[in-house]
Amino acid sequence: MLDPLPIHRLARLMWAPMVVMGPMLVAAGLVTSILQASADSAGDAAAYSAWTQGLQFLGEGLVLAGISFLLGVIPGELRRGGGEVQEALGVTVWTLKMPLSAKVFVVLMATGVMVSIAQFALYVVAASVSDPTTWFAVLGPLREVGLGLLLSGIVLALFTIGTVLGFQFDRMRTLVRGEER
Repeated sequence: MLDPLPIHRLARLMWAPMVVMGPMLVAAGLVTSILQASADSAGDAAAYSAWTQGLQFLGEGLVLAGISFLLGVIPGELRRGGGEVQEALGVTVWTLKMPLSAKVFVVLMATGVMVSIAQFALYVVAASVSDPTTWFAVLGPLREVGLGLLLSGIVLALFTIGTVLGFQFDRMRTLVRGEER
């Protein structure tokens, strides 16, 4: 039986914690937005606004990372299942080398998560300054870059799943026709 690749083990381990932590952070952002609405001064309102934006986007980023990890589990399961079928048939087990799209997916997803964490840290800094307007002007687009990276990674993950399925279908078709290569 094929051992899972390290990235597949990581994906299986990490998807659930990300999907759980993400909504918790979004909910924490909701609490800070309620505090912002009841703030007594403009300075307090701005600080709560910074916390709200940082928490909510970090939460959204973690949910998208969880989705990415869950999508990363699928090629691993396809690899394992295809290997089991080939072993059961007594033929040479062929697997697809990690496609370039999978490698780029991992990089985009990891970079998107890092941007999400960095924007949160910078929003924490913005919450401590008297006028965070300039910070907000930079951090808004930074959040969108992080979102774009995560979503681009998800698109590549879906493309990779299609690539792996195509390989598995081709391998099974070859075996069914008796054309062992």
